[in-house]
Amino acid sequence: RGLPHGGAEPRQKMSTYNAALKAVLCLALAASSDAFTPSVLIPSRLAAQSAALTGASPLPLGTVARNHRRASPLCAPSMAGKGIGFSEKLDGKEMRLGIVYTRWNTEVVSKLREGTRSGMIDKCAVKEENIVEFEVPGAWELPVAARYMALTQKVDAVVAIGVLVKGETDHYDMIKDAACSALMTLQLETGIPVLNGILGCHNMEQAEARATGDNNHGVWWGQSAVEMATLRNTQMGKVSSDGAVKKKVMF
Repeated sequence: RGLPHGGAEPRQKMSTYNAALKAVLCLALAASSDAFTPSVLIPSRLAAQSAALTGASPLPLGTVARNHRRASPLCAPSMAGKGIGFSEKLDGKEMRLGIVYTRWNTEVVSKLREGTRSGMIDKCAVKEENIVEFEVPGAWELPVAARYMALTQKVDAVVAIGVLVKGETDHYDMIKDAACSALMTLQLETGIPVLNGILGCHNMEQAEARATGDNNHGVWWGQSAVEMATLRNTQMGKVSSDGAVKKKVMF
C-alpha cells in the first residue's frame, strides 16, 4: 500500500532534489565568476596567455601554482634601461602644444620646462612658435590653467609642470593628490591629452635628480605629449594611421 500524499518518502525525494539543485547552482556561479576573475588570480590562465604571446610551452598546473609569484613575460619591461622609449617617427610639425608651469620651486621647474621644450622641438620637430606657455604661482593652480588651454580646443596636448617637496605638514599631500586628480579628470572630460608633470618628492635632491641630464623627465613629457596628440588626431580623423595629414591640425 502506498504512503499517503505528503508522507515521508515524497518529502525525502524533494529534499534530495533541492540539495542537487543547490549544488548545480553553486557550480554554475563558480564557473561564471571565474570568467571575470583577473588572470593574475588564476595561474593556469596566466600561463596559457603568456605561452600564447611568447611561443613557450605552458608549465604543468602544479608548477605554475607553486611559482605564480615569479615575474611573467606579460609583465616584463619593454626596455632594460631607465626611462621611456619612443619611436623616432614621432612628428609634431603640424601640432600646437601647451605647457603650464609653476613659479614655486622655479629652479627645478625651469629645468623640467626646458626639458619638455627639448622633447617637443628637438625630438619631435614641433615648431617653437606653436608652443603656448602659461605661468602660474603653484601646483594648485595648474589644473585650472590647463583647463583654460584645453577648453579652447586650440592645442593638441598640454603638459602641466610643477615640483612639490614634502614638508612637516599634510599640505604636500593635499596639493599633490588634488592637483593630479584634477589633471586626470580634465583630460577625460575634454578629450585633450594632459600630461602630469608634477613631481612629488621627499626632498629637493630627488627633484634635482629627475630634472637633470639624461634623466630629465621633461624630455619624456614633451615626447609623450606628441605621441598622445598623434593618437587623438588619428582617432579623430585629422591624420591617417601612417601619418599623412588629412586636415591640417592648426586652429
